[in-house]
Amino acid sequence: MARLITRHSEYVSLYPPHFYVRSDHFVAAVQSAEGEFALGITISKKIGNACRRNKLKRCIKAWFRMAGPVLPQCFKLNLIARPGAAELSWPQICLQLDQLIHKLVSR
Repeated sequence: MARLITRHSEYVSLYPPHFYVRSDHFVAAVQSAEGEFALGITISKKIGNACRRNKLKRCIKAWFRMAGPVLPQCFKLNLIARPGAAELSWPQICLQLDQLIHKLVSR
């Protein structure tokens, strides 16, 4: 079962990460963990105004719900959006995140 990280103490426990995985518009700070997959989402103000940041968060959460059953169960990751991520369409966001998870699993 995959879950979202929502508490500050959980975000703090993710650092320092064991390693990073990068794509063109996202960076994942990854920490190995026992049990379930956990996802934190970080989107800075460099991405755009609140409307753009919230839309991007909603898209990432929708992808997470869709891909949740196939995600590896032994990682906690903080997904960090890079500038330019807000301009991506829904299929492009899904493709970027799928590639990121593929890099994570193949590592």
